[in-house]
Amino acid sequence: MKEIGSEYHYEKLSKKGNKTWQGIVDMQDETFVFSGRTAIETVLLNLPHIRKAILPSYCCDSMIEPFRKAGINFIFYEVNFHNGLDIQVDIPEDIDLLLWCNYFGFRVKMPDFTDFIDRGGIILEDITHSFFSQNVYNSQSQYVVASLRKWGPLLCGGYCATKGEYLKYKPTLLPLQEFLEQKKRAMRLKYNYIYEIEDIDKNIFLNDFSESNKWIAKNYSQLAIDEETKNIFTKLDWQEVSEVRKRNAKVLYTGLKDISSIKFLYKEKDMDCPLFVPILVESGMRNSLRRTLTENSIYCPIHWPKPSESCVSNLYEMELSLICDQRYDENDMKRIVEVISRWDDTKIEVKEKNINE
Repeated sequence: MKEIGSEYHYEKLSKKGNKTWQGIVDMQDETFVFSGRTAIETVLLNLPHIRKAILPSYCCDSMIEPFRKAGINFIFYEVNFHNGLDIQVDIPEDIDLLLWCNYFGFRVKMPDFTDFIDRGGIILEDITHSFFSQNVYNSQSQYVVASLRKWGPLLCGGYCATKGEYLKYKPTLLPLQEFLEQKKRAMRLKYNYIYEIEDIDKNIFLNDFSESNKWIAKNYSQLAIDEETKNIFTKLDWQEVSEVRKRNAKVLYTGLKDISSIKFLYKEKDMDCPLFVPILVESGMRNSLRRTLTENSIYCPIHWPKPSESCVSNLYEMELSLICDQRYDENDMKRIVEVISRWDDTKIEVKEKNINE
């Protein structure tokens, strides 16, 4: 059975026309770095006056880590789900920087932060999820950062840019060659496994992926992107990537619209270029659905495991990210729909049986 999801496998890519990524409009300066963590760290190193920040309560611990490492105090503003994504921002007077996150590549309006900006406040926007959207970032943001690995077969990758001035500090150190070789080996082995080129114990490349991800988490500081990753990135046809993702996402929206036990985090009309299609599963059932998908070789991540800090959001317990990326087609999406539909039918049968008893 064909696997859907999890880590990208290695692909040989050739440049296609002029549809590759051309940069983000209106940015004064940019740099490619090792990871999303490195990108946030780079911004903070360029803003040494930052003492206290406010971050979204729905986020990944990797977004918090650079603030923690830099010794910057931080608090959280509320991000929850109440018949839609509900973001409540109240900025205390002692805040120097606000981190905004575009979630999943769907359109969400940023509040008016004019007063905060006028008093010298910095808006840093994490555009990881909207990197290939038509609307990449909000006009109020002075700095943007992104992790690139979620979008394609990249060994590593992060991005950092500023709209107002040049970056005084940019990382120049390269990642360890052993790390790059281990990640490349894992991606090539997975390719051979997926396409049945050779008989491979998948635990070998799963272990390589695990070890390389551990290395990324511990060794992100002050590293630049490697040339091979940057070359792969610039040869990807991002218009095609965006079109495939939107097409796949529409299949999921159509196929799952009548499933009573799940909700979509966003309406389909708000879709720009989806990183995933986030769904919300009713209380206590998310892990059951995820387990059923896994049993059918469909590997859907959770965004996110609750960070170690005191982040309060009801999304951590309900969210599941459905795969819709460019590795897959309409038939793969229909398979996801079929597995979820069977799971839902089984759950309804169990409920009815309990009621009758």
